[in-house]
Amino acid sequence: MITYRFVANEDIPHIQSIAKETWMFTYGNIYSQDYIHNFLSKAYSTENLSRSVERDLQSSKRKFLIAEYNNVITGFAQTTQIHEEEYELTRIYIRPEYHKLGIGTGFIQRYIQVLAPIKYLFAWVAKDNDIGIGFYEKCGFKETEEKVELIGGNTKKQLKYELEL
Repeated sequence: MITYRFVANEDIPHIQSIAKETWMFTYGNIYSQDYIHNFLSKAYSTENLSRSVERDLQSSKRKFLIAEYNNVITGFAQTTQIHEEEYELTRIYIRPEYHKLGIGTGFIQRYIQVLAPIKYLFAWVAKDNDIGIGFYEKCGFKETEEKVELIGGNTKKQLKYELEL
């Protein structure tokens, strides 16, 4: 059984573990190991995650969710409000062994409920990230934009996938 709940401070070690596992699985052939390690050590530091959890706890619309499958924390997702009814899905990661169980789709459905009224949900995904692209397309997102970013000393194409509600 899959359950979703809002993040708590006790979830930070689980988030860090999931981030490390999923980044290596998803991006190991896209970005350098040094880049991944440096990114994770900053973006998923206990300090940064504590601030993120604290902001979420104080928010009227909670945007940081945890997924549990049979009482095991298997994934997390987070959105950021861009405009009144537009949100960016900034993080969505599920342990690889729990892929294809509907957990990611469940996150999208929960956000549609929790963030209502919502008109647009979008995410940026690396053009080389076949896992992410497949997920967004399966959920009904459409590619709307492309940009080039300098990541880890290399230029990488990023695609914007948008879900219109």
